[in-house]
Amino acid sequence: MIQSALTIITRIKPEQLPALEKLLDEIGGSVQSNGYIPFTKIASLHFACWVILKDDLQFPPTLVFENNHDGDNETHLDEFIAGSLAGLNAIYSVCEDYSFPTGANPAQMKRYLLDHSVACPAFYVGVPGQSLVGIRNAIAVRTEIEAMLDSAPMKGLSQEAAYARIVDHIRESYSTKPIVSPETLDQQSGRAKRNIVITALIGLPILILVFPFLIVWFIMLRMHETKDLRTQNKPSLPIDPRLFEKEDIFIQNHLTTLVNVKPGAFRLYTLKTVLWLINLLAKTYFITGHLGGIPTIHFARWILMDNDRRLLFFSNYDGSWASYLGDFVDKANYGLTGVWSNTENFPPAKYLFVGGAQHIEEFKQWSREHNIYPPVWYSAYPDETLWNLQKDIRIRDTAGQPLQGAELEKFLQLL
Repeated sequence: MIQSALTIITRIKPEQLPALEKLLDEIGGSVQSNGYIPFTKIASLHFACWVILKDDLQFPPTLVFENNHDGDNETHLDEFIAGSLAGLNAIYSVCEDYSFPTGANPAQMKRYLLDHSVACPAFYVGVPGQSLVGIRNAIAVRTEIEAMLDSAPMKGLSQEAAYARIVDHIRESYSTKPIVSPETLDQQSGRAKRNIVITALIGLPILILVFPFLIVWFIMLRMHETKDLRTQNKPSLPIDPRLFEKEDIFIQNHLTTLVNVKPGAFRLYTLKTVLWLINLLAKTYFITGHLGGIPTIHFARWILMDNDRRLLFFSNYDGSWASYLGDFVDKANYGLTGVWSNTENFPPAKYLFVGGAQHIEEFKQWSREHNIYPPVWYSAYPDETLWNLQKDIRIRDTAGQPLQGAELEKFLQLL
């Protein structure tokens, strides 16, 4: 099962903006049980969010829907629309290009959404290959084992005897039969190591061939960076106070960042190249729950919109906003600077990857000023950290395997 990213961008009729904001606030205020979108009944949906982009007068008000789901977009939309048609009609009837006076039927709504969907040049998954059903199964198996240990303590038993009792209990449980992953976390780790070696072997000859072009690119980069330092006029932007209302309420949080791309083809194609590299690494190397060393991101994506003039970033992550930004600075500042140094008002960078996010206070202020409030945000497992999900998956996939010695001790320590 492959997780996918769906992003739908539509223009809002300006006169309908207040009505849409009211509707999304109503949905977001009761996201688990609202009468418009039955998120909890959509069996392929991991995360979902609606945001309104309206504060930049250079661009018309825009509605963006993003979600992370199992399977392909068309199959997922069939399931999503089946239980949400009335709600989706209520939301998108205030948008341009919506031409269904009495409401779109399922086929028309699917076509409308697909026609307004956009690709994301960089997409990351924290636990690749794990469906929502599989994740919930792993949580259930771990919960079942913990309940069994609470009711029947293992004190006095050898490790082998304790493990045998756990295995017998899982085999006898009809409600929590393990759905073992087609590829275990250890196998993914091994694949990541092989992939980075293969990438290096392929990439090195290519790098040698394009080296003269890189020299030219580097000279142009330094010219642009020098010019940016001379002309940079960073205005202070207002911070949406609503950001603090939904922040740090759950174990998980959501981040939306919207920035303008610096003008000119050089910056745009540099940005696209960096995003291409991130996407490549996300598919080949960052497949073990760490994006650039950050171990708390469930899903993340970058999207270019408005004829590549703006860059939109979505992330579903664990912990507080402050700790998340701290992880950016401590563990992934080079990669993030490589992306956002090509956008306006970002802290000054040198050689594309240096500086930028390393200017901690400036970076945090920049992030706050460019964060977008999400009136609707849904998580299918809001109380689970990525680390806990990895642990649950490892327990589920290992239980029942012939373990002994260090492997057995490692399994019992997970509990």
